[in-house]
Amino acid sequence: MDDIVLGMQLMQYGLSGVFLVLILFYAVITLLMKTLPYQPQKDENEQ
Repeated sequence: MDDIVLGMQLMQYGLSGVFLVLILFYAVITLLMKTLPYQPQKDENEQ
């Protein structure tokens, strides 16, 4: 029974770590999109 509880705790730490990294990655992408908005390049041949 102790091994099952230990396995569940380990799984909890692993899953929370994965979701924490995903949330952090999403936050960094959102922050970069707000600070560096997309600016289309003007074509040099177009007048």
